[in-house]
Amino acid sequence: MKIKKIKPAHKDKRGAIYDFLTGVNIQHAGMVTIKKNHIRAQHYHKKQNQYTLVYKGRVKIVTKNILKKKSKVESFVLKKMEMVLFPAFWYHSVQALEDSECIVFTSVSRQGKGYEKDTFKISDINSISG
Repeated sequence: MKIKKIKPAHKDKRGAIYDFLTGVNIQHAGMVTIKKNHIRAQHYHKKQNQYTLVYKGRVKIVTKNILKKKSKVESFVLKKMEMVLFPAFWYHSVQALEDSECIVFTSVSRQGKGYEKDTFKISDINSISG
């Protein structure tokens, strides 16, 4: 899993401009808040790609490729202005190490039931032998 550090595309005395994504299919953008020590997600998607950007705080990410035989569970910390892509069939959970805010960009709309139809919960990733 590659972590992308987001730096200003342009900066001057007025402030800065940050480019998060270019040339990718995004159908939804939203913000997720997570209180310290709480965990969100614990799921994967079959169709959706999801980019998660830490806007504030620090989070521990746990991830695993569900399709790859003998894939290992990976974990790492994302800090402010770092982003990661969770491709389809990659389990992901997000635990706040401090109160955190994440901006999420997805390739599937969350309007209606589109999101729920493509969300597959896993309570214990270590039980999956993908």
